[in-house]
Amino acid sequence: MRRLFIACKIDLSSTTRALQQQLHYELQLNDMVWVKEDVTHMTLRFLGKTPEYVLEDLKSTLKEISESHEAFEMSLDKIGVFGSRYKPEVLWLGFHEFSKFQAIFEQLEPALIRLGFEHYRGNFVPHITLARIKGVLDKKKFWQAIQSYQVETPQRIAIRELILYQSFLHADGPEYKVLATFPLRQPE
Repeated sequence: MRRLFIACKIDLSSTTRALQQQLHYELQLNDMVWVKEDVTHMTLRFLGKTPEYVLEDLKSTLKEISESHEAFEMSLDKIGVFGSRYKPEVLWLGFHEFSKFQAIFEQLEPALIRLGFEHYRGNFVPHITLARIKGVLDKKKFWQAIQSYQVETPQRIAIRELILYQSFLHADGPEYKVLATFPLRQPE
């Protein structure tokens, strides 16, 4: 079995990286694990443990779906936190408008169920994880810091392909291996 997910590789601009560094500095007293720059991506769908016999059908499905959608851009313009006000879990950057990305997800989901994957149970919120939050020293200061930051210069993110990744978990962070790449159609 392989631990798999489908995502888009993301290269953050220097402006967005500066925002990330400011947040990192502001929140440094909290117990947080920051995502390494070389593994930045936006997950379309986490698949988890996947048997080998599903791989070829999965690749065929991803090829078909990618060929039915044009490449597009989204504006990275939002800071968010998953979890609750009492137990924040993930700090992320996201999008106010993501209908084209959601359209890919909505075509992909029933195909994955037909291949035997579990139905996705969460809300679909495209995002780029900045940090996993293990513990917050002072919740009031944490939320004040988060709310004081805005994405002042939204970054345009190009969605040009879907990538099937294999994930390896290590003590010093995850390692991702590209298994296959599926280009979206070029706009006419």
